[in-house]
Amino acid sequence: MITSALIIRGSIVVLSLAGLVNACYFTFAYYGRIKKARWVPEILCAREGSSCVTVVQTPYARVFGVPNSLLGILYYIILMAWIFTGFSVGPSATIGGKIVAVSALAFVAASLGTVLFGFYLIYALIEKLHTHCPLCYLGHAINAALLVLLAVLIW
Repeated sequence: MITSALIIRGSIVVLSLAGLVNACYFTFAYYGRIKKARWVPEILCAREGSSCVTVVQTPYARVFGVPNSLLGILYYIILMAWIFTGFSVGPSATIGGKIVAVSALAFVAASLGTVLFGFYLIYALIEKLHTHCPLCYLGHAINAALLVLLAVLIW
């Protein structure tokens, strides 16, 4: 029987895979490996000189010198590994009468951090860089959806 928790876990994996592909694209763009990527529709910024390729050359594309997309790759891989290992390993805490793994709380906190940072990056795109980046918006939407799913999963 398929439970709602299993559906949520599967949705987290699917969204994490989509986020991973998106983060890989931006990592390749960051390191100058995206020229004329014919495998990505042009409307999604797949051409050299497009807003999504040039946005990775701005200071907003890095945190402490590390490309945001590399941090994203790490986040999505660890999140999927955590989901596949059962997500209840390690110490736990009691919240509202429910026992919750501390690792789950850490992922909700990390996910909340990605969403809050995403709001700042969207602001920077629109107000500071005066551009739009559909793949950037997609990544931020994936992170927001992951936050909601993680919160529903543990509560």
